[in-house]
Amino acid sequence: MSTFQYENIFGQIKLGYVIAQSQKFDEWISFMQKCLGLHLAEYTEQQLSFRIDDYQKRFIVQRGDAEDVTHIGFQVENQQVLDQILGRFDFRGIQYTQGSVEDAGNRGVKSFWALKGPKEIQVELFIEEVRVDQPLNMLASGFYTADSGMGHVAITSRKPEKMIRFWQEFFDARLTDTIEQKINGVTLDVTFLRLNERHHSIAVAETRGVHLDPIRTAIQHMNLQVLDLEDVTMAYQRCKDHGFPVAWEVGQHTNDREVSFYVASPSGFEIELGWAPIKIDEGTWQPVKHTSISVWGHHPKPPTKMHKFVHEFGQISQSIKKLRHDEYSPID
Repeated sequence: MSTFQYENIFGQIKLGYVIAQSQKFDEWISFMQKCLGLHLAEYTEQQLSFRIDDYQKRFIVQRGDAEDVTHIGFQVENQQVLDQILGRFDFRGIQYTQGSVEDAGNRGVKSFWALKGPKEIQVELFIEEVRVDQPLNMLASGFYTADSGMGHVAITSRKPEKMIRFWQEFFDARLTDTIEQKINGVTLDVTFLRLNERHHSIAVAETRGVHLDPIRTAIQHMNLQVLDLEDVTMAYQRCKDHGFPVAWEVGQHTNDREVSFYVASPSGFEIELGWAPIKIDEGTWQPVKHTSISVWGHHPKPPTKMHKFVHEFGQISQSIKKLRHDEYSPID
């Protein structure tokens, strides 16, 4: 059997874009532009795209029925890093394809490669983005991206070991820390993985004991990082004013120290808007376990009795339904 030479690629990968599928275009425009403060860059019959920096497209909504995140794009440093990742896929017998020129244009990249990732989320890799010099028209003062990428995604999993191994084996993800927290009598264990200086680009959550996935959507939330604390507080108020349900009020996390709030998107998954998470010093960092998610705040927004009944019934039904189907993983 042929061998494959692994080379360390840590620090050379970052979150580049996210694609959601939805029929609720008007709601998404109001949510992203008027509430969270992003720049609406594209509005066609089949696609919306939003900017947060000079990348042509960062958050994309495509016409469809999933009401979910369907694709996550990661930017790699150069051709050598791309070849290393694709070589790892080849070595493990994992299939991937090169995206079409049209699809690359829809993502605002020169070209990309794709595979079916954990939970059937399409994971995409690209090197070169398309940039534009058009000034941003945003309510937010700005978003931090740079070497850290555009934020992070959090995913609940019934196969957390395989999920974590996927990101570690193919992307050289490093363990930053873990959190255990009891919520409504259930212990939740969350593993935070970093791909670069950002505290985490991927968070994997699991229920202790019997692994359940109470979340309808493929991801639980995605994060965007603003430049000013006032961007958080003003967006929080705008979300309330426009009637978008705040899931977790403003607070500060124990591990990455980010001040943030969580709001339900038109498609149901949450978006965390946050400020000032720490950067990891690779020379000194040691993983630790935290026993609470937040230092202060992040209180769940009290639901009405009817909302609580519908929400909890839906979560239970979804968990039972998912138990009947195996959670997809690209690796054995």
